Amino acid sequence: MHFDNIVFAGGGNRCFWQAGFWTTLSKELDLKPKHIASVSAGSAISCAIFSGCLEATLENTKATMSRNKKNRYLGNLFNDQPVHPHSVLYRQIIKDSMTEEGLARLHRGPLNHILVAHIPRWLGPRSAVLMGLGAYQLEKKFRHPVHPVLGRRLGFKSEFILSRDCHTVDELADAMLSSSCTPPFTPIMYLNERPVLDGGMVDNVPVHGVEAYPGKTLVMLTRPYRKLPEQPGRLYVQPSRKVPVTSWDYTNPDGVQATFNQGLDDARSFLKQLNVR
Repeated sequence: MHFDNIVFAGGGNRCFWQAGFWTTLSKELDLKPKHIASVSAGSAISCAIFSGCLEATLENTKATMSRNKKNRYLGNLFNDQPVHPHSVLYRQIIKDSMTEEGLARLHRGPLNHILVAHIPRWLGPRSAVLMGLGAYQLEKKFRHPVHPVLGRRLGFKSEFILSRDCHTVDELADAMLSSSCTPPFTPIMYLNERPVLDGGMVDNVPVHGVEAYPGKTLVMLTRPYRKLPEQPGRLYVQPSRKVPVTSWDYTNPDGVQATFNQGLDDARSFLKQLNVR
């Protein structure tokens, strides 16, 4: 089976399921996609894969989480340190894992479209976070869609940053953090002097980033859905059960490893189903 396009959904730490799934899948299938669409932590996992830095990313993530004791340091309300350590730790993991050679390999690989969300002009960045997350949670609770629509209807607009246009590791880290921007866990990010938020405010499964390209598309989710879309030329894969880690828990290295391991196992089951077919 061959896929021309791959989509990496967002999901914070849950995206390590994608890492495990891909690790097993790539050993059995000739996976040489031409185009990638990714969002939030899915952008970090996709860049780690195609730079050859996935193992380092997994190990550095676990090591960083082992050293971090809390997700909220309320004592920092009285100094200049962040209350939420996520942004600093996220950036450090990227810089510790992505080498210059890996960045060059990423540039030679498939074109990766990293999604960020521009906020509605009638909202400020913080009110946009509340509005966007509220709409996302309401839609997830009552409709449980793979592709939400409320964000677009509220006025959130998408823009894709190409990984190939990130000439340094710092620039790549900026792109990933912009795609993952979810205050208060991260500070507000800016692109061309305009505030941007997590691309999931538009669509946490950014298939529209590769819709213009021909060929088969593999869409890698990070949580189980009641019903997957059925569309010719597009295959959705999802965790067999809820993964054992939450998106923004930066104190749970064992959960990250278990999520990666679940991805390994789910891919083995997927490959068995392919053989049956």
